[in-house]
Amino acid sequence: MTFQIANIILYSHDGRIRELPLRLGELNVITGASKTGKSALIDIVDYCTGRGDCYVAEGVIRRHVSWFAVLFQTGDSQIFVARRNPGPGNKTSPDIYVQRGTTIPTPAISALFKNLTLDALGDMLDAAVGINENQHRPPAGQTRDPLTANIRHALTFSFQDQDEIDSKKVLFHRTSDNFIAQAIKDSLPYFLGAIDEDRLLKLALLDGAKRETRRLERQLREILNSSSDDLPEARSLLDEAKSVGLVDERVVASTSEAVIDALTPLTGAEFVGGNFVIGGTEDGLVRLRTERAGLRNELEGIKSELHTTRLFRTENGSYRREAGEQRARLSAVGLFRDAEADNAHCPLCESALATPLPAVEEIASALAEMHHELQAVESESPKIQAKLASLQEREMLLEGRLRENGQRMAARIRENELFAKQRDDFVVQARTVGKITQYLSTSTRSADNSTLLRQVEEARARVAILTAEVGADDAQERLETYLNIIGRMMTDYSDALDLEHHGSQLRLDIRKLTVIADTIDGPVPLQRMGSGENWVGYHVLTHLALHKWFRQKSRPVPSFLILDQPSQAHYPPDKDTGDGSIMSLADEDQTAVQKLFSLIAKVAREIAPSLQIILLDHADLKEEWFDAAVIERWRHGRKLVPLDWIDE
Repeated sequence: MTFQIANIILYSHDGRIRELPLRLGELNVITGASKTGKSALIDIVDYCTGRGDCYVAEGVIRRHVSWFAVLFQTGDSQIFVARRNPGPGNKTSPDIYVQRGTTIPTPAISALFKNLTLDALGDMLDAAVGINENQHRPPAGQTRDPLTANIRHALTFSFQDQDEIDSKKVLFHRTSDNFIAQAIKDSLPYFLGAIDEDRLLKLALLDGAKRETRRLERQLREILNSSSDDLPEARSLLDEAKSVGLVDERVVASTSEAVIDALTPLTGAEFVGGNFVIGGTEDGLVRLRTERAGLRNELEGIKSELHTTRLFRTENGSYRREAGEQRARLSAVGLFRDAEADNAHCPLCESALATPLPAVEEIASALAEMHHELQAVESESPKIQAKLASLQEREMLLEGRLRENGQRMAARIRENELFAKQRDDFVVQARTVGKITQYLSTSTRSADNSTLLRQVEEARARVAILTAEVGADDAQERLETYLNIIGRMMTDYSDALDLEHHGSQLRLDIRKLTVIADTIDGPVPLQRMGSGENWVGYHVLTHLALHKWFRQKSRPVPSFLILDQPSQAHYPPDKDTGDGSIMSLADEDQTAVQKLFSLIAKVAREIAPSLQIILLDHADLKEEWFDAAVIERWRHGRKLVPLDWIDE
């Protein structure tokens, strides 16, 4: 089953969305300058696929992003996974939102809430990738526990960050972390397909049959060998029944018969969960959250309208004051004795004027107009006050409904917690009753114990049959064969690169997790090969060969590979000219970068559409095939986090 990245999404604290859609089943290139957020993409995908802590670097992204999200394409369906950014200084957040569907549009930030736990996310992604029942059993004499491969182990083959891709010591993602290297060694045979999954199932059945046989044999020994007829397993079951509330703590059973008599009534179903109340699902809480979101949106609208109305009232009052002062100044015309006097004489002393004054009627007209406008403004004041009162009433009503909603949500959460406790108690009691019922049904205390003897013989026969079916394990032989094939792929890919030992036979050493070149002078491991060019080249061709094998064998490994800064050995950030051109490099460096990128593109075409390769780099080749693969160029202000998020 394919499992690829359709979109990477960031949410700002105010709900704005930044999307980075990717093309499925082909090469995707994101090129750009340093410190634009390219390397954070691996950490974002890693976090959204269930890593415990968020390793997105402290800085701009951690400050300005509220949720990280990834939309995965799994065959014909999609899985949207969002995790809350723990924020600066914090390691993780428990808030995980998951949505599944055929086509999922990007949800608004108001729709994101915790609806899944971290463990449940891992189980869901295991199933989505196609990881079946599996288990690696350490060789006899080793003390570590058996390991079950999961999505976290599979993802070690899908990431190569810039600190790993040029390492001579670390070949796979996170192998420098505690226990990760051993986990890869234990799980890689399963992911390569060397482990027979049918045999694993039979081994699990065999383990169960052996446990059942030992239990029956122990019961038989109790009955046959206990001269005092003191049944320790029965007494242990009675103590367990007391601890889970099935039997009163004050009950005392001094004899074996009394113990059996105390256990026998518990086989009736009416004694389990008598007070258990079936609780509702999360639907009620979801409805309350949806109602709360709607109330908040409505309240925000009311508050915005209140702000606008109050601002209008303030401006209206300012206008009234200014207009009143203007009317007072103009009303001085009322001092004139005759508003109809001619303009040739002074209106106060009536002396003749050399230059006629403005007509008094003009002043009177302006005064009348000002008076009319003031009346209109004053008539609007009661309406504004009424509008404000109505809005304030609606605001108080909505705030009250929000408080009520919060109280109902708190009550629902308390109910859910009670239901969960009741359910857990019911499960524990039911498990104890099952053990008691099975014990009493198999421990027949008749003289010949014929029923129990027959069950022991049947259990032993089942163990013998399953042991024969399991047979010899040829996983090691298959593993060596598969590694040889992958080694030939690596050797073929090395011919396209000018690497040291490129003419030698290459192989993947699973015991040491490194690449080895078999030369005429003996084996040469990766850490003894000089220069960053060799380390990057062998990293890239190893992961390309592995993913080609994974896809050919339809193995349960995510079908995407993210490579971060594979050109760094030739094109460090300080050589970036501003447009990503490699023309400033020496000829041999230009050739090496072009060959490396060409190999990546060639393998992407070979495996398409089963594999998605995401290339993150400073370099920007001026070639048609490379330009066609570019998704975004992060230069001249364009970055993973939009500048307007940062400016505000």
